[in-house]
Formats: sequence, structure tokens, C-alpha cells
Amino acid sequence: MAALNVLAELGQLHLSRPALDASPEQVARWYERKATVLEHLASQGSDTAELAEAAHRRAEALGVGRCAA
Repeated sequence: MAALNVLAELGQLHLSRPALDASPEQVARWYERKATVLEHLASQGSDTAELAEAAHRRAEALGVGRCAA
């Protein structure tokens, strides 16, 4: 059942990708959400921890990451 939830999360993440005209804050929030999904996958044994960290760094570079909260 947990695998189905992760697939649903990934699908929602894909469908909610910000448009090209999205504000940096909207994009950063999307990257934070992406990082959260990837961290969830990593906790289940997937090799996505580095991808999650990269998503956090991207959000931080846009000014709305973990450190800016």
C-alpha cells in the first residue's frame, strides 16, 4: 500500500510542476515538495537521498528553502 501512496505522490508532484511564469517562491516550494517526496522514497530503501538534497539546494538557491523558512 505504501508504494501506491508514493506513486500517487509522484504523480501529483509531476502534475503540479510550476509553469514557466511561476514566481521563484512558487518554484522553490515545488522543489521543497519534491525533496520531501524523494526523502520518503529514500526512507523506503530507494537511492534518492542525493536527489532530495539537490532539490533542497535548488529551493534554497531560489530563496525559499529549509534555511529561509
